Amino acid sequence: MKKLLTHICLFLIPIFVVWTLAEVFYRTVPNNYTFKHEQISNFNDDAEVLILGDSHTFYGINPEWLSLNAYNLSNVSQTIYFDKLLIEKHINHLPKLKHLILSVEYTTLSQADNTQEDIWRKYFYSAQMDLEVPLISWYNPKKYSLALARKLNKTWHTYKDFKKEGTLIGCDVKGWGNTYLSTLDTSEMEYLAKVVAKKHEDSSMDFRLNTERIQSIIDLCKERDIEVLLVNMPVSQNYLNYLNPEKLQKIQATCEAIIKNNPNVRGLNFLRNSYFKLNDFQDADHLNAQGAKKCTLLIDEFLR
Repeated sequence: MKKLLTHICLFLIPIFVVWTLAEVFYRTVPNNYTFKHEQISNFNDDAEVLILGDSHTFYGINPEWLSLNAYNLSNVSQTIYFDKLLIEKHINHLPKLKHLILSVEYTTLSQADNTQEDIWRKYFYSAQMDLEVPLISWYNPKKYSLALARKLNKTWHTYKDFKKEGTLIGCDVKGWGNTYLSTLDTSEMEYLAKVVAKKHEDSSMDFRLNTERIQSIIDLCKERDIEVLLVNMPVSQNYLNYLNPEKLQKIQATCEAIIKNNPNVRGLNFLRNSYFKLNDFQDADHLNAQGAKKCTLLIDEFLR
């Protein structure tokens, strides 16, 4: 029996060591979640514009080029589910807020909860952005251990990125994702557009739940005399060609209905805007720094 226990301990010790190291890594190394939480919680009493959304606004709207004091609280793969939780948590700490920019992308309205995009991210929103996330049950061990939230190979790749770059923070002090600086190679565009469009297609036309969430955000802003700007961010024409035209039409119709029914809402649709050229894109559906400047200046002109 003693020999068996010894073997069990010898087997468990390396697992415990790896788990401990991964947990310490996630709990001590700043990333976009911890950085943005600190920024929005402590340094943005003067924010007049708040930007929410996924990677399209994270990389595509740069507060530096807005006339009003702005903060970008969007993040990679951030769904409307978390946009709602974030604005509900922070709106009372932003007394000067005048405008909320909310992106509506191809995936926004049909995005299901707890799918691959947020299967692990929800634990980081909970632990590192201090959000009450109803998707997480109190008895789920991942709620208390970020090392358990991700597969070991993903943690290892994240660690290697940290060693290479020296940081896991991919944004500037105003929350803009400042790492997309290159221009997409024309020869890669068609292939990449097809792959990304396929990845984004969930084959769902059920917009009810996420439309309700957007309406809830709008109602919350209406109580505080905050204008909501719905933005359809620019994407490449190649990417757009692979999307379901019926779904695109329904997304546009839904946005128009929301705008029509809410006096505190306006809209900007950049999807088919010829102002954006190929050299404004980092990839098939994300603007680079140059494109972000052009897009933000258009938004600034619209707000003014």
